[in-house]
Amino acid sequence: MRLMLSLPVLVVVLAMVLEEPVDARPDFSQDLQKFGSALEEKIRTAIDHIKESDFPRKTRNWFSETYSKVKEKLKSTFS
Repeated sequence: MRLMLSLPVLVVVLAMVLEEPVDARPDFSQDLQKFGSALEEKIRTAIDHIKESDFPRKTRNWFSETYSKVKEKLKSTFS
């Protein structure tokens, strides 16, 4: 519910910022572009780190083993 209320407020604030004259905010677009570039770099680094780690493989193996155990337990219980 809070998200639904905050989105219209965000749109109104964004509209107010964009209505100002272009001369009043020359650094805003540069700051926004720097922020976007930094955020993109951090996200790419995080994704690369996750891809290179053993976490996905270990997680997949754990789920497979747990699923097999539960399957065998149910099979032995209901057979």
